[in-house]
Amino acid sequence: MNTGPYSNARVQNYLQETFIPVKSQCFWDKRTEMMKRFGIVWTPTLVVLDPKGREHHRVVGFVPEDDFLAHLALGKGKMHFDLFRFAEAIQAFGAVIARHPDAGAVPEAVFFLGVAEYWKAHDPKGLRRAHDTLAAKFPESEWARRAAPYAQIPL
Repeated sequence: MNTGPYSNARVQNYLQETFIPVKSQCFWDKRTEMMKRFGIVWTPTLVVLDPKGREHHRVVGFVPEDDFLAHLALGKGKMHFDLFRFAEAIQAFGAVIARHPDAGAVPEAVFFLGVAEYWKAHDPKGLRRAHDTLAAKFPESEWARRAAPYAQIPL
């Protein structure tokens, strides 16, 4: 992992502190078992897995360093979310939003933050807050469209 965002010291530190990074060669004429297992069809491909090897987030293609860090944190949050660890998911999604406000992953983090808040407290106001934030800051995003039904939830 020595090109693009992988060469950045901040990215390397975050990867080493937070994940167990695995790098694999890709041979298009003779696909490796790892390429087959994870359906790798383009490089670079980042796959965030849990300790049991289940996928929770994927990024295909080059992204700049700040976006890459945001996607790593988003992947961590989605792993916690998928494992029903909503407090940890909320913390991770909040970190994406706070530390990487201009990253492309932020609208997705806002959406999942609202859903995690809903699941943690069983209170739909988190969904409405997610809608309001997405409508105000990211109105053209797919995530704003997904959150549109939450506009009807009273605050």
